Amino acid sequence: MKLYLIGGFLGSGKTTAIRNACAQLMKENVNVGVITNDQGVQLVDTRFIRNANIPVMEVTDGCFCCNYDKVDSLIEILKETHHAEIVFAESVGSCTDMIATVVKPLQKFRKDIGTVISVFVDANVLATMLQAAPLFVDSVTYIYKKQIEEADILIVNKIDSLTNDELNKMERLVNSKFPEKTILFQNSLDIESIDQWLITLENFKTATRSSLEIDYDIYGAGEAELAWLDIELELFADESNVFEAGVALAKEIHWEITEQKLPIGHLKFFVDDGVQQKKISFTAGSQNAITEVTKSSSSKVDILINARVQTEPEHLEALVFDMIGKIEASSGHKFITKGISSFKPGYPKPTHRIID
Repeated sequence: MKLYLIGGFLGSGKTTAIRNACAQLMKENVNVGVITNDQGVQLVDTRFIRNANIPVMEVTDGCFCCNYDKVDSLIEILKETHHAEIVFAESVGSCTDMIATVVKPLQKFRKDIGTVISVFVDANVLATMLQAAPLFVDSVTYIYKKQIEEADILIVNKIDSLTNDELNKMERLVNSKFPEKTILFQNSLDIESIDQWLITLENFKTATRSSLEIDYDIYGAGEAELAWLDIELELFADESNVFEAGVALAKEIHWEITEQKLPIGHLKFFVDDGVQQKKISFTAGSQNAITEVTKSSSSKVDILINARVQTEPEHLEALVFDMIGKIEASSGHKFITKGISSFKPGYPKPTHRIID
C-alpha cells in the first residue's frame, strides 16, 4: 500500500487536489481511500470528499501526530473494507513535524506501507509568508515554514490565480529558496496538473529523511493563536431561495471577518439542501468563485461552518452569531443551531517522536 501524506497550511487547497486525484485514479480502477484530519469534530472536508463517492474516514479532535494509533487503524480499515491501494491522508493545516511523528513510526511498525509527503502552499500566500510582511504572527509563520521544510514534494498551488509575470517571479523565488526540493507548480482544478502530481508521487524515490529540529513551545503557541469554530446549522425559509440564503450567510461572515482585519487560516462552508451541495472556501490568499446556484425546492438547508481565524474563540463565535441574527432580522429566515464547538488547540503531544 502507498500512503500519500498531505500537509500544508490551512486553506492551501489540499482537499480539492485530493478529491480530483482520487477521481482520476478511480477512472483507472485504482482503489483509493482518504483520511481527513482536524482539531474539531465536524469537518466540511469530509463531506466534500464523501459527496464525490470516495471512501473517507476521519481523525478528529487532534492532529495525526497526537493520534497515531487512530491513523494506523483507519489505514487498515480502508485496506480491508475498500481494498485501498492508495490512501491520501490530509493532516490538519496547523500540523507539522510529520516525519518524526507519523512517517518514521510507520516505517518502524508498518513496513508494508510506503509514504510520500506532499506539502501544499497557496501561491497567493507563499511570497508574503517568505518575505518581509507575513500575514500571521511569528509563531504561526514558524509552523508554515516548518511544514515546507519537511516536504518530499512541494506543491505551489492555485497558480491559475497568478498572471504569467507573477508566476515567473514565483518560480524564480521558490526555486532559489528551495533548490533541494521536488517542486510542482499546480492548478488543482486542472486535470493535467493533477496527472503530473500523481506521476511524481508514483515515481518519487524516497531518500533518508531527517526529523525536524522543532521548538514545541513555539509550535504550540502558533496553534494557540488560531481560534477554531465549528457550527452546524439548519436554515428555514418559506421562499425557494433558501439555498441562496445559505450562500449569502457565507459571504456576510467572510465580509465581516475581512472588515475586522482578522487573518483567516481558512473559512469553509458546506451548504446542502438535499439535492444540491456546495463547498465555499475563503483563505488568507484567495477565495473560490461563488457561482450561480439553482433555486431550491426545499424550505430547509443544512450549513456546516469550519472557521480557523487568528483571534479569540469567543470573539469569532460572537461575530458569526451576530451575522446570523442580522440575516434573521432582515429576511425573516430562521436559523437553528444543531451543534457548536469553539476552542483553541491544546499543546501538541505526539504519540511517538522518532528523531534518529
